[in-house]
Amino acid sequence: MRPLLFLAITLALPAQNWTPLFDGKTMNGWTPRATFSAPGTGDWKIENGAIACGGTQSGWLSTNTSYKDFQLQLEFKGPADINSGVFLRSQKEGQPHETGYELQIWDMQPAGYLTGSLVGSIKAPPAPKIKANDWNHFDITAKGDHFLVKLNGKTILDAHDSKHAEGLIGLQCQPKQLISFRNIRIKALK
Repeated sequence: MRPLLFLAITLALPAQNWTPLFDGKTMNGWTPRATFSAPGTGDWKIENGAIACGGTQSGWLSTNTSYKDFQLQLEFKGPADINSGVFLRSQKEGQPHETGYELQIWDMQPAGYLTGSLVGSIKAPPAPKIKANDWNHFDITAKGDHFLVKLNGKTILDAHDSKHAEGLIGLQCQPKQLISFRNIRIKALK
């Protein structure tokens, strides 16, 4: 009986120090931005409790708050050939993959920066492919120059890079690509 009691108490505890970045209903706390020298800011909308990009134009959606050391968790869903990403420590102006890091979501990137890689900085070793048209879970820790990335519970990147120390979190929208993000939360690390 003790294990069951312990399990019940553990499940009842609130998630410690996590801050939701998306409430499932609005884009409060997020700002659409242009990227890749394109005039659009993406066609972001709320759909079925997720932030969705319909792929009619490119752009990115950034948090209004800057982050330094953090653990970020989120879910994403797209087709098998999805080309998207999560920006880490990017700046408001300039290309977010240059002013910060782009955590790749693309299993077929020609230069070898496959899903889990920090584009232009660190290539992740080949990892299990994303689950097409199903929810995938990213767990990302950025502490100083150390990056630890898990995809669906499996570590796919454990590396160091010190180019960018602080910035915004962002979601990427590419033309002709359909992607959704949900359950986005962050925990500041000390």
